[in-house]
Amino acid sequence: MTVRPVMLAYGIPPLLAFVLGFFGLVQVNEAGVVGASAVVTASAGPETGSNQRVVNALERVARTEGATIARVVADRAAPTTRRAVLVTDAPTSRGEAWLRDGAPDFSRSMTTEVRPMSVLDEYDPTGSYDVFGDERARKATMAALADVGYEVTSERLPWLQRVGVTDGVTSTTGLVGALTLGCVILCLTGTIGSPRRSAIRRLHGWSAGRVLLAELSDARAGVLVVAVGTPVVTAGLWVYNGLTSATTLAAAVAALWAALLLPVLASHVIGTLLAYRRPMVGSLRGARPGGLVAVVAQAARVPALLLLVAAVFELTGAVAVARAGTAERDLRAAGDTVQLWVTPDPRPIGTQRYWDRIGEFAGHAIAHRDALLSATVEVSTGRGRTTVPAVVVDPGYLRLRDVRAADGTRVTAGDRVSVWLPADSDLARGPLVRSLSEWELRDAPAPVRQDIAGGRLAPQELYSYPGDSVARSWFDDAVLVVVPEPAEAFSADQLGSWLSTGDVVFTNRAAAERSIRPSGLASEFSAVVAVGQVAAEQARRAATAVIIGGATVASSSVVGLVLALLATTAHRRRHGRALFARFASGAPFLRVDTGLLAMEAALLMMATVVAINRWWDQRPDGTGRNSVLDPVAQSAGTAGALAALALVALSAASVVALAVTARNVTRTRGNGSR
Repeated sequence: MTVRPVMLAYGIPPLLAFVLGFFGLVQVNEAGVVGASAVVTASAGPETGSNQRVVNALERVARTEGATIARVVADRAAPTTRRAVLVTDAPTSRGEAWLRDGAPDFSRSMTTEVRPMSVLDEYDPTGSYDVFGDERARKATMAALADVGYEVTSERLPWLQRVGVTDGVTSTTGLVGALTLGCVILCLTGTIGSPRRSAIRRLHGWSAGRVLLAELSDARAGVLVVAVGTPVVTAGLWVYNGLTSATTLAAAVAALWAALLLPVLASHVIGTLLAYRRPMVGSLRGARPGGLVAVVAQAARVPALLLLVAAVFELTGAVAVARAGTAERDLRAAGDTVQLWVTPDPRPIGTQRYWDRIGEFAGHAIAHRDALLSATVEVSTGRGRTTVPAVVVDPGYLRLRDVRAADGTRVTAGDRVSVWLPADSDLARGPLVRSLSEWELRDAPAPVRQDIAGGRLAPQELYSYPGDSVARSWFDDAVLVVVPEPAEAFSADQLGSWLSTGDVVFTNRAAAERSIRPSGLASEFSAVVAVGQVAAEQARRAATAVIIGGATVASSSVVGLVLALLATTAHRRRHGRALFARFASGAPFLRVDTGLLAMEAALLMMATVVAINRWWDQRPDGTGRNSVLDPVAQSAGTAGALAALALVALSAASVVALAVTARNVTRTRGNGSR
């Protein structure tokens, strides 16, 4: 059986739908509980009630409305892999079943412990509550929390968001766009580009409706893919998670398949009807395809090339993030150090006093050697907009890390601030020190800013403990700023900010707990996280991004090549005899195909301009928009070069296709064309 392009177009959507559905459901499961109909968020009000009053109010709502209310709490020791779900236990509700049988986890990377809502006394009651119920249950939950004195907001979750469809598509728009574009063009070239098939049916007296129904029978390719793939997927899910949330995944895949099928179906119907309306005599004689097909095929290459450029930049950035701090040495360098996760919104973060308290806590911990400072900042060199990375550290950092000066001696913290320039650097020390004094050290006393020591480092890499933002962990081009007393040189607001971003690191878990207990701020920290675990979590996310980026680049390249072949084939079929006549008269290849080569050059130039513009927007520019600390920004040059290389390779393949099809036209003497 001959596989038509249209059948290929119908076979791709179910495969893509499963990938998107699976990926989206994994994201939903790791962020919360699958299936919640609404989220109600409670923040502290002026007269909030006790935790027990909150529990009683929620349990009352659950019994009255027959709903389940859940509060997801991360495990303080391993918040990225373990968590507890506090649930109400109304009779015959989902919560009662979970307390008896356990909550299902779709993703194997997350382990969930189910506990009754009554243990809320052990946790901060502010935060998000997942509601499993109808609109009345959502409103009743809001009213119950408001009656206890909390400020409440809520969000209804659409069905597509509950089952992961939204999350799955949002992260893979490039992949979806490339494959959808390819499927649409396959449908158009398989119908308008092959009108003889429709003309023969018309010759036998078929109506337009009958021809359309016969054409739509090619949709069986998608059904065949589903029939063959369902047992395989079922077996894989059984091994992966014991078929947990299998029905939810099936619903998500079905919704995605329907959405992806719409443009394929629409282009197939439109192409079939246009092919049916073409003159029968011309179609039977082989006057194919029409000029519209050739134009559409060439025009479709424009978004395909733009998608390829974007995919190369995204893949390069993902690889840069994956390599920024995920090596085995990263975990060894982290040792026993831990970071505190400041409780996320809603908190009174808009008040200066809140951050001052957090900063005073951080300064006290640093002063008592329970914590150390390792903050990466972007520093102006004092020359225009040029910036360089800098690592701001304290004596605690230098006690754990062996940092060497140019003469081989170990760098230690003296009694004044010191600035150490990286080896083989041409930075001017004077302007750089002035920039540091005027900005990063602006809150330090004047004598501290005026008396700055330092020197030059030996060739080495500085390690910066990874925080909750995407930044490099190892620097061979960073300035080292040693601050003996961070609490005196920086404001409490600045130290509080650095604590929340993971730049203030505690030496071990015991030291962190020892500092938290007498501070009265235990409710402000949702987790005490090993720095090695943070690195591992970043590695997992980066690996996922690399897989998605690689698939997008591969699919965009294939689609771009297929579109180039289709456009060339359409042109050859339409003008085959005329081209043969030119070849037969001795005209050279460059003259015969001047129009196609000019089109190829124009497409390459346009895509190159887009790649250059993307590089220009993404590169570190000293304005703070793209930081030199960001590995994605640092990889902009590499991404631009790789994008240009991919475009050149694709263009070269298109030129080869031109040459090969020209030889075929000469060999067949332009049969089936005019």
